[in-house]
Amino acid sequence: MIEAESLSYNALIWLKKLDHRLKAKKCEKKKTVGKIVIQVLRWCTAQDLIPANCLLLPDFIFTMPLLNKISEAQQRLKQANFRDDISNKNRIESAQLSDQEIKTAGIRPQQHRVLLRLNQPSTDTLGISIEVIDTDWRNIPLTQFDVLIVVENQDCFYHLALFYYSQCNFHLPLIIYRGDRAYSKGAVALKRHWLKIGKSAIYFGDFDPKGVSIAMKEGYRFMLLPSQDMAIKKSSSAMFPDIQLKFLPELLKNKVHSDFHRYLMILERHNELRQQKMQGDRLHAIPLFESPKIIRNF
Repeated sequence: MIEAESLSYNALIWLKKLDHRLKAKKCEKKKTVGKIVIQVLRWCTAQDLIPANCLLLPDFIFTMPLLNKISEAQQRLKQANFRDDISNKNRIESAQLSDQEIKTAGIRPQQHRVLLRLNQPSTDTLGISIEVIDTDWRNIPLTQFDVLIVVENQDCFYHLALFYYSQCNFHLPLIIYRGDRAYSKGAVALKRHWLKIGKSAIYFGDFDPKGVSIAMKEGYRFMLLPSQDMAIKKSSSAMFPDIQLKFLPELLKNKVHSDFHRYLMILERHNELRQQKMQGDRLHAIPLFESPKIIRNF
């Protein structure tokens, strides 16, 4: 028997789907020209599960007994088994199932992780002050917090102490970074669950058409902004690239809260305010929409 390489992740998925179809019928004929079919047949040939000349035939008939033999061979060889569901397992868990490492499959290491800012910095055993932690969002006791604040820019998130939001009407905010390629999936999952339990979410980011569009479309009820006078004073057309223009028409058509409408007039004049420029100003939770569900006292 020739030692065979492990089947690719795509081949495992193909076999899993074929396995499901064969539960409803006895067999399935496949042309021996497809890349995955050829890979599976070569693997089976190397394991002496089928005759070596099968690849020379125009068609091959897959049966449930053959798939049972493939599964048994994969277990014996400690390779990833197509019948194991590795899509919802991380690499630590997958390692318990086989010796084969499939980096493109399963849960990514940071899929459920978020960057969480502590409301009160703590100190570890080395005397290091801790303001931000990386944690699995599913372990956060969401019911203990009264409002979710999602911070758009990572530099502002790390330097949130420079922003004056303590006078807002919330007591124990849950503050997370909106995320990049590493943390966005966890942040999205946390916010989705948060909104399902009917709690308010505040978007704190750039005050520009794209930022406002994100806030309105993703379920936020408020934006964290300086007073209107300060926003007018600090906003600038120099911060308003042409790429932002495409978001304006839809924003201006939305029926928004009267308080927020005054802010939209700033954008209508093609001025905007970067989040970084809001440091040092007293910030307010400005409601986005007129709604009886909005509760100002969080």
